Amino acid sequence: MREGLPSPEGAKRFLENAWFEVEGVRLPRVLLGTSPFIGAGQFGSRSYAYWAAFYNRPERVAEVIVAAVELGVRGVQPLPYPFLAEAVRRAQALTGQELVLAATIGPEDPLADLAVFDGLDVRAALLHGALTDRAEGSQLAAIMDEVRDRGLLAGLVSHRPMRLLRRLSSGELPRPDLLLLPFNAMGYLMDAPAPELARAIRSLGVPVVGKKVLAAGRLRPEEAFRFALDFRVLEGVAVGVVSRAEAEETFTSLAEVALELGWPGED
Repeated sequence: MREGLPSPEGAKRFLENAWFEVEGVRLPRVLLGTSPFIGAGQFGSRSYAYWAAFYNRPERVAEVIVAAVELGVRGVQPLPYPFLAEAVRRAQALTGQELVLAATIGPEDPLADLAVFDGLDVRAALLHGALTDRAEGSQLAAIMDEVRDRGLLAGLVSHRPMRLLRRLSSGELPRPDLLLLPFNAMGYLMDAPAPELARAIRSLGVPVVGKKVLAAGRLRPEEAFRFALDFRVLEGVAVGVVSRAEAEETFTSLAEVALELGWPGED
């Protein structure tokens, strides 16, 4: 074991116990992302291989979720695909561990998408970036009100994080409970440098979960997490992996860096 790396038990203990609270709702700080399982385009040449391996194959997705759960991950950030919800159900049955979901919904019919996750512990519904980035404030407000009426946190995702933060700060858009924003050392899928985004996040004061922290696999986990977490503006991270080995490297590195930096710090 590399010097300074927490023991497997220590890393698991950190992941199991890393939670934050928004409006009285507890969420895991570490979420398993699901973009690889749909072969999302940001993975470039790997996208087709991921799609062929996982798309509409809940048993294969469940294997990866189980690996993450066994390492201590207690949350999933699923996209609104029935096979992903089924994979979560299978993983729960295999591990005996109920998982917390911060689910993306939309862009076409976000409220109908909630039915995909029936019977699962969804605590936050995050409006897809393709909807957030083009919708008027009144449209977003109506959807967010419906989400809250169902007892869930209402969040926004963006593919243009600085533009979204400015729209929120100006009052053009309704204030969400939570944001899911790209934040990484490469500036990948970001419309402003990380220090500028960090200042805007601090100024707005809405809890942010970082996505694309590994720049879709373009950054090594240790360096990526050290960069992102050291800004102290992320309440959590959503990270996708595609194998047990990748899960072990990624989540152990995350625990190592978080413990070294004292992230998240005092609540």
